[in-house]
Amino acid sequence: RAEDGRYVNRCNVSAFISNLPGMRKKNKNDTHQTTTGGGGPPDTTRFSTKDASGSTSQAANVIEALESNASALLVDEDVSAANFMARDGRMRAMIMDEPITPLLYRVNGLFLSKEHGVS
Repeated sequence: RAEDGRYVNRCNVSAFISNLPGMRKKNKNDTHQTTTGGGGPPDTTRFSTKDASGSTSQAANVIEALESNASALLVDEDVSAANFMARDGRMRAMIMDEPITPLLYRVNGLFLSKEHGVS
């Protein structure tokens, strides 16, 4: 589920999110969402924000479910962030440096993984 505005604290969303605009590193141990740019790309292995977007909140939800040893993920497309679920060929051609890796591109790995084994 996408939860616009939710709080996320030090969650490793790097499997889904990289190079978020409008973020900067404050120091080597902490990454916060800011309204100003600069400072290079954030460390999405320790992502924190007080106001997550739909796609970053959904990425955090998936990671938190995996960390809780969930054996299944049930996803309702009606309340999901479209850009987190999939991206078609035209969008890939238009936006080359997309910071979001859709769940569609990771779902087989989650299912086939011996570590996660999620259905």
